Amino acid sequence: MKGIKFFWILFVLFLTNQQLIAQIDSIHNPVLPGFNPDPCIVNVNDDYYIVTSSFEWFPGIPIYHSKDLINWNQIGHVLTRKSQLDMRGIGDSDGIFAPSITYHKGLYYVIFTTVQDGVNWSLKGYPNYIVTARDPKGPWSEPVLVNSLGFDPFLFIDDNEEAYVLFRTFDHRPGKPASAGIGMHSIDLKTFQPIGEPKLIYTGWNRNSAEGPKLLKKDGYYYLFTAEGGTSYEHYEAVARSKSIWGEYERSPQIFYTTRGDSSSSIQKAGHGTVFSTPNGEWYTTHLGSRPLSSLGACPLGRETFIQKVRWNAGAWPVLDNTTGFPEEAVVAPVKATGNKREKELYTFFDSFDSKKIDVSFQTLREPWDKSWLNLERKKGTLALKGRRALGSRFDQSLVVRRLTSLTQTYETALEFDPKDFRHLAGLACYYDTKHFFSLGLTVDDHGDRQLVLTGVDKTYKQLAFKGLEGSEAKVRLKVSFSNKHFQFYFSTKEGEWDKIGPEIQSSILSDDYTDGFTGAMVGLFSQDMLYEREWAYFDYLKVY
Repeated sequence: MKGIKFFWILFVLFLTNQQLIAQIDSIHNPVLPGFNPDPCIVNVNDDYYIVTSSFEWFPGIPIYHSKDLINWNQIGHVLTRKSQLDMRGIGDSDGIFAPSITYHKGLYYVIFTTVQDGVNWSLKGYPNYIVTARDPKGPWSEPVLVNSLGFDPFLFIDDNEEAYVLFRTFDHRPGKPASAGIGMHSIDLKTFQPIGEPKLIYTGWNRNSAEGPKLLKKDGYYYLFTAEGGTSYEHYEAVARSKSIWGEYERSPQIFYTTRGDSSSSIQKAGHGTVFSTPNGEWYTTHLGSRPLSSLGACPLGRETFIQKVRWNAGAWPVLDNTTGFPEEAVVAPVKATGNKREKELYTFFDSFDSKKIDVSFQTLREPWDKSWLNLERKKGTLALKGRRALGSRFDQSLVVRRLTSLTQTYETALEFDPKDFRHLAGLACYYDTKHFFSLGLTVDDHGDRQLVLTGVDKTYKQLAFKGLEGSEAKVRLKVSFSNKHFQFYFSTKEGEWDKIGPEIQSSILSDDYTDGFTGAMVGLFSQDMLYEREWAYFDYLKVY
């Protein structure tokens, strides 16, 4: 009997150990949930750094760090000052496109495009800049203009110290292809000034769609990786190679990876990444992908960051290291992975606003925050927001948000606000862009009586619900809960008692697919004063669960 009991104890210990091994040895995707597209990674010794696109959101270019590819922490942003990035008035889903990070001899380089509006894609503004830092946490240098040839730039430094900039090129002339493919020119690594003329080096499999170029040198070949097929469900990553950096590039006989053709996959729109090796010689790739609400449906979380394991086949081409060829939710981690992914930290958050510094995960629109309108010291233990322009403006919006990171997630806050006019409004907002957002705010009616108003903009503005507030309770609690295809607003004037306000709203309205945008759903706090721009709202906390 004792022998049987001892056997079961050993068996349970074995299973527990195997579960721990499985957990430690797995990268769980997405590694960066929510709006984190176009991931570019660099490996320096035992450290990995990822930068992603930020579009119209400020600060620009979030930067994340990991020791094992499993656990990731945001350590800051690359562009934190107005002198580095001024986006006031910039269009929805314009701004920072596809930054790339490179390391060389103690210096980190980030090259990026600030996309500006134009008549069409070939006539938009595409100034490309480089910034540098000794420490990825910053501070980063002032930007140096490199060219204005197109977006998705990449800086490649060869073994002989010669440097090159790659980019998606455009041609605005009638009768010419609007985007013929990938261009490149040499660059002086000290001054960042171009050397010689730009040349077209690759047209891609699908003419007019090759973008996101990344260059890797391995075993005498230059491998050129490109994202093609657009950014939606036909997206894929291609690879070509050449013995000469200028080409001609030979295309791989197969697509590197994609999720098109597999509508059952939980990961869709895969492509646009960076292939890299670990210190132990293992190979991986980052890539963007989206998790739809339904098969090939809308994706409110936007384009997220994933990692896949890579191997090199007999023909010396990179392929995904699995049996399907499709990206997977869990992949084998590097041999020196250190521990379980901190899942809870990716999907939950609490800030009591007791610090004098705003949390690194918060974003504002188009401009840096300053104490004149976002203040953590005005009233102790609160985040104070001075009312400014309406949420639909592209100037001076008092809005501070975080990425939605799960299709089932709740945001909650407590608000103290003394509105005196219907033009005063403060509360909780679910935001995609200036033409797609919903907000629950505290205001007053024409008689000066306090009321909550639920408003929505789905191309046109609508007031969806009103609720008069009785009593003298100064503090109003607000929350919004996402439940896959819908989200619902709530309010409370008595702690622990929540009431619904307004209808369930379709989550799909806050998606790339619905808006034709490139970002993702954001949720947070706002304040408007369309009278004199001087009324302050005070938020006790922000809780995400």
